[in-house]
Amino acid sequence: MHKKFGVIAIPLNSSEYPKHLKSIANPPATLYARGNLDLLYEAPGIAIVGTRNATANGLEITKRVAAYAVSKGAIVVSGLALGIDAAAHQGCLNAGGRTIAVLASGLHIATPRQNAGLGDAILESDGLWVSEHPEGTPPARQYFVPRNRIQVGLSACSVIIESDVKSGTTTHAKFCVQEKHPLFAVVPQPRNPFGLNSAGPEMMVRDMGAIPLKTRNDYTLLNQALHASHNLN
Repeated sequence: MHKKFGVIAIPLNSSEYPKHLKSIANPPATLYARGNLDLLYEAPGIAIVGTRNATANGLEITKRVAAYAVSKGAIVVSGLALGIDAAAHQGCLNAGGRTIAVLASGLHIATPRQNAGLGDAILESDGLWVSEHPEGTPPARQYFVPRNRIQVGLSACSVIIESDVKSGTTTHAKFCVQEKHPLFAVVPQPRNPFGLNSAGPEMMVRDMGAIPLKTRNDYTLLNQALHASHNLN
């Protein structure tokens, strides 16, 4: 244990390493965790990710999807980034759920700094931070793409809410497809009445086999994916 921050280092060859994460291609050699370690073994959860440049309607939809996940007993996994990620964590907390934040930095402090308060709230609400980087490691551009595989490894499925075609969110979707996890994408109704940033999700449905989520009635598909995952374990 790294006592200063209460961080636990879990090497890949340890029996404590979460089996869902170990099963992906290129799992982290060491997983650092801070908070409620039980969540590592209750996973897989539902990864909810998307753009930093979210619309107000996209943020509201994100919170609804997160609340639905909580209502089905799922853990919400996201990256604590601005925009959709933050809304996923906040929606989970608002619904009384527990959430895992996968950081692209060490666990000495929540990043980005604008979300430090949210990061603290996650820990205070029996949640968890994880990273493949030791404390003191600052966030760096080259760390953001690889952390997507950790989000996928801790999740039974992924939900994309608002993104551009060329983005880090698309990288997450590619990891999800590579690991043969169900991929869901929120797509708008005809003529996009809510003005969603939907270019990425529409591409994922068209070209990557993502399952479209058009209305709240489609959220039951997420529950089916969770049950299928638990039946396999």
